[in-house]
Amino acid sequence: MKLHACDDEGTSWFLTPGERNLLLTLFSRPIDPRQRARLSRTSEALEEQCQSDLAGELENHRSEVRSRLVVLLGAAATATTTTQTPSGTREDSGWILRLTPEDRESFLQALNELRLGAWEQLGRPDPPEVPADLPLNSPNTLHWWNLEIASRFQGRLISEESLE
Repeated sequence: MKLHACDDEGTSWFLTPGERNLLLTLFSRPIDPRQRARLSRTSEALEEQCQSDLAGELENHRSEVRSRLVVLLGAAATATTTTQTPSGTREDSGWILRLTPEDRESFLQALNELRLGAWEQLGRPDPPEVPADLPLNSPNTLHWWNLEIASRFQGRLISEESLE
């Protein structure tokens, strides 16, 4: 994923077909629920209700962001056969993804949610590095994969634009 262009209306990113497929895979798979946020309340019943409401709102927000990103990435079946998609233009060796500032923020939030969710599922390892002896058939392989891929794309979005 490389910064293609940057202007007042947003940024364009060049994605190889493999990178686009990785992102589509990340955002189209179901994710495990995140641990609930803790609120400080004096009433246990009120705290339970607030936590339930917050969890529902957060899950709805996450679903909306993920759905929007799948559309941006051109997940429609026709995206690979047409020359124009909602998210950009197909080129011979990849795709151009156009992100408005709002889209970029949503993209970063969604990547962060994936990264944090995987990190929580792995027991919050410190440092969050893939163990060298992780067996391929480990139940944690998918969580490590999500953590690593989301971190790399997130880092790319942040580091490339900060150079401008």
